[in-house]
Parts: sequence; structure tokens; C-alpha cells
Amino acid sequence: MHDLLAFLAEQMIDLNKRKQAEVQRFLGWLEGRLAIIPKNGATGIDSLTGKTILQSYLGDYQKGEPARPWADFYYRLHQNRRRFHASLEEVKGEIEREYEASLAVLLPIKLQLASTDTLIDKIVYQLYGLTDAEIEIIECPQYEQALADAKQQVLGDKELTDDDARADALAEKTLVARQRLQERVNLAVDEAALAEALSGVEWLTDEARTFLVGAEYDLRTRPAQLDFSATVVAYAKAVEQMLGKRLFERFRTESGATAGDCKNKFLQEFMDDKRHLTLGSMSIIVQSSKETALRAYADRVYVQADATIFGDEGVAGLLADKANIELRNRAAHDTVLTRDDALQARAWALAILERL
Repeated sequence: MHDLLAFLAEQMIDLNKRKQAEVQRFLGWLEGRLAIIPKNGATGIDSLTGKTILQSYLGDYQKGEPARPWADFYYRLHQNRRRFHASLEEVKGEIEREYEASLAVLLPIKLQLASTDTLIDKIVYQLYGLTDAEIEIIECPQYEQALADAKQQVLGDKELTDDDARADALAEKTLVARQRLQERVNLAVDEAALAEALSGVEWLTDEARTFLVGAEYDLRTRPAQLDFSATVVAYAKAVEQMLGKRLFERFRTESGATAGDCKNKFLQEFMDDKRHLTLGSMSIIVQSSKETALRAYADRVYVQADATIFGDEGVAGLLADKANIELRNRAAHDTVLTRDDALQARAWALAILERL
């Protein structure tokens, strides 16, 4: 067991070295390609506004940070465009290709780091003979802190300008904490509770299951005086993912319809793979009687789609419920949501998922 730990520790060192080498290679190439003008004694990326964001483009797996989207990375460069000898517009395409190539190298390394980190923890717990309850005592404070930190980070991010974006960011920031907890702590009780409450749990995506099981754990274990914003958002995110997968993605790939057959601008862009649909945009689309192609497809794959999907008592009506819209929006603001709020979100989410 000790030899295995030593091997895994060496593997972590090697992975971190490979990660650092690729990050340094890409950033060094970028500095040379842009010919960055020094400022106040600082040179290269270190002299730019937003340097930390540029340098951490991969995202920290331990903090649950995803890789930075190209549009965001380029925006940071554009903010500094007058600091380059090179024309940013002329080299934009070249930089984007190099950026994506770097992430293609780094993302598998990042995944290996996360999985190896998890394995090391499991071996250590086994080595010390810890029970499930003892492991939970160790892991729970870190989990609680991650939920609280995620809310504060979202509130402090001035670039998140609408409720959909803030709720989405809160869900993404807490996802890794939920994954970490479920990889290390026995949540069989919560998995059973979900299976009892929702038929057909086998068709849930991995992320939707993670959100739902994590939310069940929150309701079972967290003290009532804590903020349940992340729990409310977890239920909403699971609905968004499964509605996207069960209706919209199938419509795009199976129906034979094109963007020209759709009326809503967001749905048109989704059909052309140019947009991710949020819960807000999905709600507008399923309530619109003008989306005849979508409705015709749903009629073929759902029993009584007019009622279960598009009716006032169906998915459309549930998505339009003002109380739950307000609840989800409040989760993205500096307010404390209660356990009862989370139970309301649970009932709403399960009702939608049952109809899918």
C-alpha cells in the first residue's frame, strides 16, 4: 500500500511538471507572437491587465474551475491590444488554434490529476481503516466551504450580468465539490432516496445525477440555518441538462428539422451549434406555439406531448411558474435560501423530470 502511494505521488509530480511545461510553452509562444511592450518594469504576460486570468487559462481542478473559454481569453487580450507590437486582429486565428491545441494537451493531464488525487485519498482512508462515517467527517467541512466560497465568488464576479449566468456559474463552481464528495463518501442513502422519488434514474446524465444526489445529501445532512442556494441551483441545473438532452438535442439530431424551421433566435442558433440553451431560453421556446417543428417532433416521441410537455400542467407550465423562477433567481443573489426553498425546488424539478 505504501509503495502504491509512493508511485502515485511520483505520478502527481510528473503530471504537474507536464502541465507546467505546456502552460509555459504556450504563454511563452504567445508573448513572442504578440511582441508585448513592457510596462512599469514588468514584461510579457506579467505586464498585462488581467494577467492572472490569462495565466490560469486551464482552470484549477481542485477549485472546480473549468478551462477558460476562448471568447473570454481573447477578450482579455483585446483589453490589452494597444500593448502589442503585433496586430491582434491579424493574429487572432493563429492564437485561437494554438490555444485550442494547448488545451488539447492540458485537459487530459488535468483529468488525470483529479482522478489520481481521488485515488490517493481513498488509499489513505483505507490505510488508516476509516469508516464511512469518519471519512464523511473529514470531507464534509471542505464540501461546505466549497459551497459557501462558490456563492461568494459568483456574487463578486462583475462580469456575470444576468441571473441565468450567475446561476449557471454557481452550479459549475459547486459541481466539482459535489463530485469530490460523491467519489469519497458513501451516499447510498441519497442515491436510494433519488431512485425512490424519480423513476428512470438510469437515463440521467452523470452530471445531472451528481447534482441531484448532491442536492439530496444537502437536504439530509445540512443544518437548516445554512444557505441552500447551491441546492436550489443544483435542481435547476439537473432540469436544464435533462431537458436539453431529452428534448432539444434529440430534436436537433433526429427530427430532420433545420434552423430555418424554427422561429426563436436562440433555438435557431442552437440548431446550428452556435448556442447553448439555458433554462430561461428553453422556457420561452416550449411556451411558444410558433415552434411547430419542435412540437411535431415531440408529438412523435412523447405520449400526449401537448399535455406533458407543452401544457399548463406540463413542462412548459412548470418552467413558467413564477414562484420557482423567483426562487432560482434569488439563489443567484445575496440572499439566504432556506431548506423549505430547496424542498420546493426539489418538487418542481422532479415533476419536470418525470415528464421527460
